[in-house]
Amino acid sequence: MSIFLHTKYKKLDIIKKGKGLHMRIRKSFEQAICILLLIGTNDGPLKSHELSKKLDVSDSYLKKVTRQLVVAGLITSKASKLGGFILNKKMNDISFLDIFEAIEGKEKFIETTHLVDKVFDPALNIQHTEDIIINHLDAAENQYKQKLKEINLGEITNYVHQNPI
Repeated sequence: MSIFLHTKYKKLDIIKKGKGLHMRIRKSFEQAICILLLIGTNDGPLKSHELSKKLDVSDSYLKKVTRQLVVAGLITSKASKLGGFILNKKMNDISFLDIFEAIEGKEKFIETTHLVDKVFDPALNIQHTEDIIINHLDAAENQYKQKLKEINLGEITNYVHQNPI
């Protein structure tokens, strides 16, 4: 039996590669992490065109991502000749969950469309089965978000500096 579910994270796919499963994240989440790492490791403010050149992404797309980071309070934009983007918090105080929620929002991953109700006889107790599946998916979402909360930008920069190629 399959249950039809609606998820807003269509690009958050779990894909099978080799012997393990890997999760594919959206480009904007990855770019937001990299933008914050660049800003946080720079000596002064970074301008939008400097970020887009360094990351090799379009300036217009980068501005959409940085706008989400500004709205979430993770960065500030200083408009002046010497201005640019700066972090609002220390790198150790910015978790991957903060970044994820800035880009993706705080809504739940999964919402049922209840289409299964139209497929099976109501006497089959489909609602209970659907509730069990939703509970498992909610638990997986909570574990994912907890793991994101445990990772911060400071930890990433420390790891990179301690483990050079």
